[in-house]
Amino acid sequence: MFSSEALEAVSLSPTLVVENDTAMQERLRYILSTLGCDEPQITWTGNGEAVMQLLDRPSFGVVLVDIGLPSDSGIELIEWLQAHHPQMPAVAISASRSEEAIFLALRAGAVAYLLKERDDLELSIGLRSIEQGGAMIDPAIARRILAWHAGRAGHVGDPGSSSDAALTPQERKTLELVVQGFGHRDIAEALVMPRLAVEWRIKGIYRKLALGSRVEASHMAGGHALLR
Repeated sequence: MFSSEALEAVSLSPTLVVENDTAMQERLRYILSTLGCDEPQITWTGNGEAVMQLLDRPSFGVVLVDIGLPSDSGIELIEWLQAHHPQMPAVAISASRSEEAIFLALRAGAVAYLLKERDDLELSIGLRSIEQGGAMIDPAIARRILAWHAGRAGHVGDPGSSSDAALTPQERKTLELVVQGFGHRDIAEALVMPRLAVEWRIKGIYRKLALGSRVEASHMAGGHALLR
């Protein structure tokens, strides 16, 4: 599905990892090392509340947040980072591919949503793309977004919908290729566009998804919305 070509000449900035599972910590330690981010550049914590003190230090290039932290503190932490340190991209890492988890993380301000079930190379490619200002999207997440967008299209007259959050035909085509297992380079060739432009298009899709979830959450706050 993905190839190692996406790992060319990359070295991650200092990284903050908020993860309380020791096995996942070891995986992330290895993955980050393949991207040139060795132990001295990584700060670890399993406690979202400790992040405020850690951020007294110089800025991190990226913050990886397990949204499965106790008491939903992973989502709360992403919201806090977005409010106080928006220049530091927060990346949600999760074992869940549910719409609720995806929407909650993106609405909170996450720039990407990475699935723990993916292999080390796939996670490495995702982090590399994010570090360079773009984005990657998992086929399972792309499938969820297409389903979400199809559902919204059936409720065009709903006052909770927003034209700003609608996907363009080009964005839909990009997601369809992702679902089929195409990597960024293959998508760029299929759509005759630079690979970096593919990553920026995906980043725009994430923004629209977050916008759409905010609109729906505020409009349907009565208890039956997907997000509350």
